[in-house]
Order: sequence, then C-alpha cells, then structure tokens
Amino acid sequence: MDSINIYSRKKPMTREHFARLFEIMEYSFPEDERRDFEEQFGEFTKPFFHCMCYEPDGIAGFMNYWDLGSFVYLEHFAVARELRGNGLGARLMDEFFSLVGDRPVILEAEPPELNETARRRVAFYERLGYKLNPHEYYQPPYKLGGKPLRLVIMSAPNALSEEEFFRARTVLYRDAYEVGEYYSPQL
Repeated sequence: MDSINIYSRKKPMTREHFARLFEIMEYSFPEDERRDFEEQFGEFTKPFFHCMCYEPDGIAGFMNYWDLGSFVYLEHFAVARELRGNGLGARLMDEFFSLVGDRPVILEAEPPELNETARRRVAFYERLGYKLNPHEYYQPPYKLGGKPLRLVIMSAPNALSEEEFFRARTVLYRDAYEVGEYYSPQL
C-alpha cells in the first residue's frame, strides 16, 4: 500500500500535520478514550510510541501504536469518516500486521454488550482476526481526575491466556499509560 508514513520520536510529526490527525481522533473517539491535543502530540517524544498514517493526499487514516517488545499495543485506529465503509480500514490493518510481523497485537475496545456501536466495532475487529479476551480490564484515565474505563482487550492472532493477559496489562500500565505496573483502578 502506497502513501504510508510512520512517525515517532525519531521522525516526529509537525504540529500542523498533527492537527488533521487529531481532528479525525476527536470525532472517532469519546473524550474519555483519548488525550487532549497537547498530551497526544507529546506522545511523539516517547520511545515506544509510533503512528502509522495513510496519506494519499493528507491524513486519511492512522494507527497510533506502542512497540512494547514482545507485543504491540494498538492504541487508536481511525479512518476519516468520508472514507469509511470501503475496506480501507481492513487494508490498513493488513499493512499494520505486515509491519509488526509475527508479534501479538492487542487493543482495547468498548464491551460489546454496551451498545450497538460497540458490538459492530468488536465484530469488525473479529473479522480482521482479533479475539475477544474474557479477562476484566480497566483503562486508566487519560485525564487528571478522570475515572478508569471498563473496556475489553482484543488480541491477534490468538486469544491471551490469563498469564499473558496479566503480563500485557502490567506492561501497558507501566509503559503506555505510565501509571505504574501495579496500578489498581479506583472505581
């Protein structure tokens, strides 16, 4: 797939370019599932953070991900709303799987029982090869004073054992959310 660019600490994105990505992020994710503009832009200074952008003529879709060694955490994945429904998301996911190789990929999703949108999103990820894991999971708040958010972990290509899940959660809390490996959500 042409027009793919990877941004990171070594190849940062300009503030102006990031504004388009953040525009897509704002209408694609609820406020409690994303950082504010400055905090998200600041992620490009982190050693494990990367952003894969599809840019045929400006940003049309993106995947924010954390390369955490033994696995990859796909934090945000969105396609511009005017391009949705034509298979672009599936093509981007194929490109992403090629990029990360044979390492497991995990992502967070709203529980499918929450609403129809959450059910459709989980079904979309399942069609792409992700497995829904039964282990209880809470996303730490993105904003100071926010509440932990109950989500589900999906993984590809296989479901996670309980031990694999707890190891991955520890790494996520420590390296991506920076709340410490022993984070315990205060509900």
